[in-house]
Amino acid sequence: MAAFGSLKQRIFDKEARKQQYQAYVRGLNAYDRHKKFLNDYAGFYGKESSSQEKLPIKTDQDTLREGYRFIRSEEDDMNSSWEQRLVKRYYDKLFKEYCLADMSQYKSGKIGLRWRTEKEVISGKGQFICGNKHCNEKEDLASYEVNFSYYEAGESKQALVKLVTCERCADKLFYKKRKEKARSREKDEEEQTKKQSRQKDKEEVHRRKRERSESDDDTGEEYDGRKDKRKGLQLSTSFWVHC
Repeated sequence: MAAFGSLKQRIFDKEARKQQYQAYVRGLNAYDRHKKFLNDYAGFYGKESSSQEKLPIKTDQDTLREGYRFIRSEEDDMNSSWEQRLVKRYYDKLFKEYCLADMSQYKSGKIGLRWRTEKEVISGKGQFICGNKHCNEKEDLASYEVNFSYYEAGESKQALVKLVTCERCADKLFYKKRKEKARSREKDEEEQTKKQSRQKDKEEVHRRKRERSESDDDTGEEYDGRKDKRKGLQLSTSFWVHC
């Protein structure tokens, strides 16, 4: 009877420890659970260092960075993996009216856009404060609807987005477009200058040909006149001798 009671106590203690362990594990986030399981595995098999080297740690932030889409499609929502569910939950929390821009590389034409978080909406960032991430100007703001072309998940995509910026950041936003127009205008002016130069050279060639032709005509008339005078002299001399 005592043995039965001892067995029952051991089973009860084991079940209690199991429930306590499960409750502890459920209270951890995905990253902490991952670390605990790795440590338990390494401690059980005695290969802590090698296990940590072979099994890279992937955080929720890494998952969001890999699976995030600026504008989600129906195909994206059909993916039922836990990574895509995590990304969709984050995407649904964003406010997709005004964008925020990263203009740190605006001179090379690279401008990054993203939607605003709830905290940024409450503070007015991107609507009542300049939408450039590194600018907090509140005066002389203007709203622009731009055609945002970007490359994502191996595809080229486009989307119309609204961005509020101050005058200084608006110059950064359209910097590359202005530069391309200026280069195009300079190229057109250079082509026009070359065309005018070629036209002048052509006219100069025609003018010289015309002058040369007129000069040849004048020389021919003088020669013919001298020839006639010689003929007249010969006729006159011949007539005098004959008399």
